Amino acid sequence: MSAILRTTYSLNLAAADAIANAAIAAVVDLKTHKPMCVTVLDSTGGVLVQKRMDGCPDGAYSKFSYAKARTCIHLQTSSRMFREKYTGSGEAPKVTQAGAMVSVMEGELIPVAGGVLIQSADGHTVGAVGVSGAAADEDEYLAWKGVQVVKGGLSTVPEKHCCNTLK
Repeated sequence: MSAILRTTYSLNLAAADAIANAAIAAVVDLKTHKPMCVTVLDSTGGVLVQKRMDGCPDGAYSKFSYAKARTCIHLQTSSRMFREKYTGSGEAPKVTQAGAMVSVMEGELIPVAGGVLIQSADGHTVGAVGVSGAAADEDEYLAWKGVQVVKGGLSTVPEKHCCNTLK
């Protein structure tokens, strides 16, 4: 029977909550504090936690953070890598393809940094986190930082952040 069934790995609610809380707590690392929305998904793309800081407008930011995390689950990479692959060169066919992908996926893909894929030590996708509310590099930093607090051998895509607007 095991030849036709697969085992899945996923974050649990406690880990997702810890990631969201740590991402929000890391806002103090930014030169300019801005209210954020954080969305943490399980390995199938289901929402485990979505938190919006006091003062963060409802609507766009919650949708953006969700789309950034869903991009990671759908494409098995970071939302930054989606952006770089399809829009980094500025080639019209690739930009057109990115736009078509976003359209076909009905807004569940977004070519903007801020979504981080979360993997187990053995490389299985266990979830994703998306952050929205600041500059894209800052959003990605906060998502990445949130995962760093969870013990248990989790890794991220990207492995490191590239935010240069930290205190």
